[in-house]
Amino acid sequence: MKTANFLSAISLVLIFAANSLYANPISDPGSGTMQKQIVYEVKVNFEANFPGACAHYMIVITDEHGRKVVPAQAYHPGVSLYTFREAGTFRGTRIAVMVPYPAIPTAWGIPPSILRGVFIGGTTYHFELTPVSNSNGL
Repeated sequence: MKTANFLSAISLVLIFAANSLYANPISDPGSGTMQKQIVYEVKVNFEANFPGACAHYMIVITDEHGRKVVPAQAYHPGVSLYTFREAGTFRGTRIAVMVPYPAIPTAWGIPPSILRGVFIGGTTYHFELTPVSNSNGL
């Protein structure tokens, strides 16, 4: 009986050890301190005739599934740099997009900026968004 209890205890220890070893080793939500935060800088390369006032835009950072990972920020005409912060270190995809809000057709297309790989807390990653005039006017 003592042997069975001893083996059960060792099995539990090994199970917990294996779970911690095989868990995502890069995932570290961190404490939110400055050195643990991933910084995303989104630069909007607007043309002189980009009518930011004709529609309201939001700058959003999402993961590969389209889920918002940090709070969105409103686009302000004339402001070209937007900073976002996310705690942790992880492997994945981050996509910066600029979308009209409310969602209405505009005369501008804004291709997303995509980064993939390991995102390390304490590091800054740069995105660039460039509004492009649609040829059909919608």
